[in-house]
Amino acid sequence: MKTRNRILGVLAIGSVIVTPVIGIFGPFNNGNLTGQNTTELFLPAGYAFSIWAVNYVGLILYGLWLLRADSKRANQAAPWLAASALGNLVWIWLAGSVTTVPLTVPVLIVMEMTAWIAYFKLGIDQRDALPQGERLLAIPLQIYLGWLSVATIANSAAVLNVLGWDGWGVSPVDWTLIMLVAGTAVAWEVGRRVNQDNVYRAVFIWAFVAIFVEQQAYPAVAWSALAAAGVVLVMIVGTQPRQHKRLFEAAQ
Repeated sequence: MKTRNRILGVLAIGSVIVTPVIGIFGPFNNGNLTGQNTTELFLPAGYAFSIWAVNYVGLILYGLWLLRADSKRANQAAPWLAASALGNLVWIWLAGSVTTVPLTVPVLIVMEMTAWIAYFKLGIDQRDALPQGERLLAIPLQIYLGWLSVATIANSAAVLNVLGWDGWGVSPVDWTLIMLVAGTAVAWEVGRRVNQDNVYRAVFIWAFVAIFVEQQAYPAVAWSALAAAGVVLVMIVGTQPRQHKRLFEAAQ
């Protein structure tokens, strides 16, 4: 198992190192996919994408951890972590051509699913019981999953934009408002199901505030995004007492 983990760790690290290189010299222009109309409104300000640095560092740290770990959790999580890391490389390659851009949606979904499987295999849903080091190591993966959840919504909208979808007669502003509601609902429900994961939820605030910054030309979108960020912040603040209670009980 340890040899297998080392191979998967190297695969994860290699994928994460190569992916941003392709991104720098590849298909992106201020966060847009190839062929994407820049009027897409569920699009955050460019600075929001800097969160990928945290995601990549986290995946590299997990890859390094796999090089030496031989625990049951590591053995179970290793293939899923490597698969999600490799998915980044596949996704960014597909994003470089209008003909393959639609395939980025299922790839992103697979990336998120495999990351969630790793999340549960690593016991992050019961993170209070993890050793301190593993709890800290889990934070980048929690952030990664939060961003993948936001990105799944944004990527789906962007692909429809590339394909020239007319929105069934619904205006782009109204569709963006619907997506903001959907994102807020995901932050609540998914966060609730994984033991009130407020690190995961905080990523939605990051994304929604960046949408507010980017979409000032569309006040309804901008202020709705800021309101959505406020709702998620209330979720986080409202669930903190329960988290503190669990930590206190675990310490007894």
